[in-house]
Amino acid sequence: MTVIGTNTSATRAGNASRLANMQLQTAMERLSTGKRINSAKDDAAGLAISSSMSAQIRGMNQAVRNANDGISLAQTAEGALNEVTSMLQRMKELATQSSNGTLRDSDRTALQAEMTQLTAEIASVSKTTTFNGVNLLDGSVTGVKLQTGINAGESINMSMVKATSGALGLQAEKVGLAVNAALAAGDLTINGQDVGAVATVDALAVANAINGFTGTTRVTAKAENWVTADVSNIPATGTFTITPGTGTAVAVTLTSAENNVDALAAKINQVSGTNGNIAASVENGRLKIVSKNGSNITMSGTTSFLTNAKDITDAAVTPVTAAVEGRLTLTAEAGASLNIAGTAAADAGLGTGQMSFSAVSIANQTGAVASLAVIDAAIEKVSAGRGDLGAVQNRLQSTVNNLTNNATNLTDARSRIEDTDYSAETAQLAKAQILSQASTAMLAQANQSQQGVLKLLG
Repeated sequence: MTVIGTNTSATRAGNASRLANMQLQTAMERLSTGKRINSAKDDAAGLAISSSMSAQIRGMNQAVRNANDGISLAQTAEGALNEVTSMLQRMKELATQSSNGTLRDSDRTALQAEMTQLTAEIASVSKTTTFNGVNLLDGSVTGVKLQTGINAGESINMSMVKATSGALGLQAEKVGLAVNAALAAGDLTINGQDVGAVATVDALAVANAINGFTGTTRVTAKAENWVTADVSNIPATGTFTITPGTGTAVAVTLTSAENNVDALAAKINQVSGTNGNIAASVENGRLKIVSKNGSNITMSGTTSFLTNAKDITDAAVTPVTAAVEGRLTLTAEAGASLNIAGTAAADAGLGTGQMSFSAVSIANQTGAVASLAVIDAAIEKVSAGRGDLGAVQNRLQSTVNNLTNNATNLTDARSRIEDTDYSAETAQLAKAQILSQASTAMLAQANQSQQGVLKLLG
């Protein structure tokens, strides 16, 4: 049938040209971007899979950086402990020398001078060894949790050793119980010095009173306070308020989003902020709330989800409005003794009756002989801590190797899904170009073909 109203050949040629141009555009897009999937229409399922893979790869790469940071932290701590070991070995040498009966007391005085300086330097190392602002050896951090995987729970706990001169037995130190009552004048004396009245039942207030006489007593006090609790059945609504003795209260509005201990700890830290006095963490599956300066901790509001709560001294506490008091750690300067007395020293959590704690002294033969065992114990403790840090470094290195291998293989798998196969696409480009040219030529022919109808009309 000869018609001029409908040019079927031109329609078909135009459609073929359109399809060829679409194939040409797709091939050029893939060759120019290097991606087979540039939008969801290219491969919806492939896009979903490759996006998930990309998230996993980026998470693994960050976990590798986390593990490497952990290795650096462990190396920092272990390097400091290596120097502490060297000083302890020198102290052992000095104590052994002073134990010899051929020396005079004046000779031992000279040896004691070096011993005092070494003790002070160990104390300094424990205070100044930090990583990214975190003190590693002063006991403020008992462990570091490293996120070494892309899912919750994929973490490694790194234990830190407390390497203060007091903790190593080289310096007079006393760790108390919880402060439990206000102090009157005469209740507490440190090395014969009355610290005076302290009206507030707060470890920080007592520590400040003691530190006010450090120049006289050669003793410093540090307040510590935290509470831990199991977390179960967090309610979908309610307000959980933590009020420190010093600082701004932290009020957390509970929602279903915080229905696990990790999320709750993160929410508390978010509300408190980096400058707040309250910090939260997860320790052995329990929520740990710390008062950074050691002042009181009061929890109120919706607290029924906190169970088995314990304070810093491991005494059971009820998470209600009653304040949780902190404890004191008293440390004498190198070579100084620590004598605690007073009519009610127990109110400060420091026990009852006269207590005396002596520093390591080799100023006489008897003290030098006694110090040998103390120094040996200190060396053993430091060596154990170094061993733990060395072991965790090896573990972290294996973690890095495994994560790197996993990320490499996953990247390879993602590439096969989303990246352009240049061999195939260049062939597709050539095909599309030929089809486009051919369809355009046929369209021109189809547009001219119906002119033959004029011959029938002539």
